[in-house]
Amino acid sequence: MGLTAIECPDGVCHSHHGGHAVERNAMEKLLADHGREWCERLAERIYEMSVDTFSQTVMPSLHAAGWQRRHLDWEFKLSEQDSEPDRTLVDGIINATESFLRSSEVHRLFIQELVQGTFDEASDDHLRSQAVRQLIEEEILGLLESQREQLLQRVSTRLLEPAGGRMDRAHQAAEDGLVEVERLLCNHTESL
Repeated sequence: MGLTAIECPDGVCHSHHGGHAVERNAMEKLLADHGREWCERLAERIYEMSVDTFSQTVMPSLHAAGWQRRHLDWEFKLSEQDSEPDRTLVDGIINATESFLRSSEVHRLFIQELVQGTFDEASDDHLRSQAVRQLIEEEILGLLESQREQLLQRVSTRLLEPAGGRMDRAHQAAEDGLVEVERLLCNHTESL
């Protein structure tokens, strides 16, 4: 499900894609005229331009001995010690960031969120959003809470082998996983 904009009165939605107000009926008509495929091609091109800009402007300054390096030296006191392993770690993180942005999965998610978010904004389907919110807040989270111990027991049992036979590790992983699922559900309702 895509991101949705802050709802505004009088049928005007403020797009989180451009920060401008668009009449909802004008947005619906334009999207119908262009179609989803056109929107996806546009989103794909925007993504490519964003990654190129990041690679050409941000990455060189991260690799250069500029303010980012000086800040890391100051914050982590890298210059006060033999810090070649630390610098290697920082270089790895910088490279991983670029790889992350260039990954096909991030590319796909960006396009999906941008296009689905735009279509969600154009449609005036508050009822669906309310249904999702109620399902999560009043049903699913309540169900997770009421069956917490049984869920933790079942998941812990399944994690016992990967946890090397240690039930304490399996139980802690199951509990951490359940907390993360609850947090994801809460974050989703807040984005509606």
